[in-house]
Amino acid sequence: MDKELTVGLDRKDLKVSFADRVLGRSMEIRPDLLILASAMVPDAEKTPLARLYKVFLNDDGFFAEAHVKLRPVDFATDGIFVCGLAHAPKSMDESIAQAQAAAARAVNILAKDFVHISPLVSQIDVEKCDGCGVCTEVCPFGAIILEDTVGAGNRADYRSKNIMALCKGCGLCAASCPQKAIDMLHFRDRQIVASICSVV
Repeated sequence: MDKELTVGLDRKDLKVSFADRVLGRSMEIRPDLLILASAMVPDAEKTPLARLYKVFLNDDGFFAEAHVKLRPVDFATDGIFVCGLAHAPKSMDESIAQAQAAAARAVNILAKDFVHISPLVSQIDVEKCDGCGVCTEVCPFGAIILEDTVGAGNRADYRSKNIMALCKGCGLCAASCPQKAIDMLHFRDRQIVASICSVV
C-alpha cells in the first residue's frame, strides 16, 4: 500500500482513497473508523544522557542495544539496560515484554556475589604517564579517569587510572597514548612481536 492517502468526508460517510502498488491500481474504501497514528520523535535530552552513561544512539536518535538478536536489552556498557520507547517506537505489549526482559537481566547480575570480568584490559604505567588525558577522551566506555596522585590539585600531578570493571579491552587508549604508558594485558608489544617472530 502506498503511504499517500486521500481522505474525504461527504455527507453520508468517510471515504479513503489510496494507490495499491501490489494490485497496481487505485483503491477506495469506506471505513467505519479511521485512526491516524502520530509520529514518535526521540527526546532531545537523550544526547547528554548517552554521553553520561557511555551508550550509543542509532541514526533515528533512539538508544541502540548492544546486539539486536544476542543482547536485545543490553547496552555495550555493562549493567545498563534499555526498554520501551527509549529504544524505539513500539506498542504497550512490546514495551512491557522488553521491560520484563531488562528486569530479568538486572536481577541476573544483582543475584551474584561477584561478577567475572575479562582479563583483556589495559594497564597503565604511572611512571610513564604524564596526565595528558588523551586516553580518557578516546575511551568509549569511560574506563579511564584522571586521578590526582598527590592531592595538591596541580595539573602536573594528575595521572591516568584504569577502572578494570568498565574496560572492554578495545585498545584505543593504548594506541592513542603519546607516552606509550598503556599496555593491553596479554597483548603487550613484546608478546605480539614474539608471536610474529615465531611465525617467521
